[in-house]
Amino acid sequence: MVTRGDEVLAAFAAALAALDELRLEHYEDSAVRSIVERLGSRLERFFKTAVFPDAAASDTFDTLINRLKSLGIAKTVRGQLHSVRDLYNDAKHDPAASVRLKRAVDAISAARGGVETLIANGIGATAAPIEKVISRLLWVSAYDVYVGGVTEVYVSLPLPEDIFATHLDLVWIDGLAWDSMKAELLATGCFHYGKEHFDPEVYARFGQEQDFLNAGVWDGDYRQLIQIISKYEDRPTAGRLIPNLRRDHMSIAVHSAIALAGVDVATAATAPLGLDELRAAILKRADEVYAMPDERSWVQATAAGLAELIVQLPFAAWSQLNGPFWNLWNPKPFTAAVSPADAKKIRYVIDDASRVVIV
Repeated sequence: MVTRGDEVLAAFAAALAALDELRLEHYEDSAVRSIVERLGSRLERFFKTAVFPDAAASDTFDTLINRLKSLGIAKTVRGQLHSVRDLYNDAKHDPAASVRLKRAVDAISAARGGVETLIANGIGATAAPIEKVISRLLWVSAYDVYVGGVTEVYVSLPLPEDIFATHLDLVWIDGLAWDSMKAELLATGCFHYGKEHFDPEVYARFGQEQDFLNAGVWDGDYRQLIQIISKYEDRPTAGRLIPNLRRDHMSIAVHSAIALAGVDVATAATAPLGLDELRAAILKRADEVYAMPDERSWVQATAAGLAELIVQLPFAAWSQLNGPFWNLWNPKPFTAAVSPADAKKIRYVIDDASRVVIV
């Protein structure tokens, strides 16, 4: 069984091996920066998903390292982790900073020791099995709403041309935040931005929509995509302009966000949770990480429905949950492990592959 700790240590080994290859040749600063950025991004995600699986989207890498003090992690270990965080920030954000080979090797080697300490102490979910990545090919398109100073960002599932696309999610962001969101999406390596990534006829159809800004193709982990765009949601403005277009009025967005939150909570649980406790934890996670507030009765009911299914599973099976999987378009047959008593009220099924399926 490969754990989350194993996975991040493998990333450290790969980074050090790549740096070692540069040791015997002339190298450019950009080569070291590239290696550091890849590792830094992976380490930051490890902190947010494994070391502190309850972390809010607004928690910074710096904040999470400092939070280790409350868990009894020594200052020297925190310093090792801060050194690689500083290196990562310089590599990513400061073109004038010195990102030399020796500095990178020293900082990464020390930080690897720090991570080994966290794993040895069983911090968070570092010993948990690695989560299954739910990769999808999706469209991300943006539309300016000039009168409100906001931008609509749609996540859509590409479908045949006669249907064009089915929207899975909608986030309203501050108009000035689009460039920052776009940069964060591009930094993942999973986002391919601009018309050259679309069939010309498809991109032309985007342009027929009023105030179309641009679009890109996401080819990667669905959870990562939603975590990124949710961070930028301008909820007060969206609610004031067009309340009925807020994402908690969009059924598929509600079900997807609650499923993501439910999987997060269940896989990170160290002991079984009761129905009410599980429902509350799912709603909290959905709001803090996936920007899905619990103000609407249907959001609360959706979380309750998923919690009812999860508690029917043996606790040992909770850590294996993954999803969401949409079985709404071109539905495929599957075998249900846990089904709701009323399929009209609860649109989830947990199948025999531990997938949370939206039906």
